[in-house]
Amino acid sequence: MLALISVIGFGVAAGGLVGAIATGDPLYTITWSIAFAVASTAGAFAAAGAFRRGMQTAASAQELQTGELALARVESIRRTGFTVNDQPQCEIQLTIAPRHREAYTTVHRQIVDIVELSQLQPGSIIVVRRPDAAKANVLLELTPPEDWARLRDAERLRTGDERTVPLASQATAWASEPQTLSGAPKVKRPARPWRRVLFAGAFVVAAVLVLVPAYDSIARTAQAWASGNPDAAGVVLGDRHQEIVDALEAETGGTEFVRIGFYDGYAIAAAPSAPGALTIDTYQFRYDRTERQGPELIQPSDPAAALFDADEVDFSRIPEHIATAEAHSGIDDPDSVIVIVERAPIADQAGARPVEVMVMLDSTYEDANVVIDAATGEVLR
Repeated sequence: MLALISVIGFGVAAGGLVGAIATGDPLYTITWSIAFAVASTAGAFAAAGAFRRGMQTAASAQELQTGELALARVESIRRTGFTVNDQPQCEIQLTIAPRHREAYTTVHRQIVDIVELSQLQPGSIIVVRRPDAAKANVLLELTPPEDWARLRDAERLRTGDERTVPLASQATAWASEPQTLSGAPKVKRPARPWRRVLFAGAFVVAAVLVLVPAYDSIARTAQAWASGNPDAAGVVLGDRHQEIVDALEAETGGTEFVRIGFYDGYAIAAAPSAPGALTIDTYQFRYDRTERQGPELIQPSDPAAALFDADEVDFSRIPEHIATAEAHSGIDDPDSVIVIVERAPIADQAGARPVEVMVMLDSTYEDANVVIDAATGEVLR
């Protein structure tokens, strides 16, 4: 279960990371950070559980004490660099002399208690157990039965042809099968291909589900990059102005606004705190969602006169207004573009305050503010 939770967590983290890169949404950054921490923790506990089960299985096998005993000589010993609770894993080359087959050499690996290292120095005679006569694997018996302890001590005194354990050069090599950290042969578990399929499926599904809210944004970004105009995925230089206004209308509950501003990655609107109210709040559209941000810092002196109906403005013409402003100002490749839609601050000769579109262009060496009539598209100033 912990392994599955870990896989799902990594899937969520992967989806969150993709979402954070593609959209810049801080919620995705928070999501992948938390998911990665949870997945790593669950994975660590799952690995620890598997290790503990492996150690218990090996311990159980050792407690059964099955298999024949044999004398062996330590030819070499070295640390692998891996430790558990400050106890080193060692790689020990042994020459083993079984009673019922010819002698052989093999490499044995296991975690060794540091107090037992003195018994495993090169040239030392020890007793080992062969749990499976068909395999080269052995288990160290550093506290053997008394009769084998006497055989071990006697072998230590033998030389030349009297040896029971021949020289390594006189024995054949026989490779041990993979071992656990305790030295016992690894138990081959039955193949479970469905487990890999389950984990892979859980990872993919988790990542996909996390990205569901960002599908449109990711597709839009990919399309913009593919077209060679990545700015088109933004708010002000894209073609979603009417869609954004519709979202703001849904958030405010009405169609009347004091101001709607389109910026690079977001839109800000000033609108009544409730339909028909004369108190003005700030609303934001960002990361494909809207939110109320609280009261407008500077309330208009005459809110009723400042309001305009967004349904009477064609926001799909914003790209056209930007092109008009660039042509009028001569700034054809601005570094920054901001578009503000609001009523004119001063009434005209007829006493009306028409809705205007102010396009603010900024480049390295110059900037310009171009005001355009929202209804006619004519440059006013």
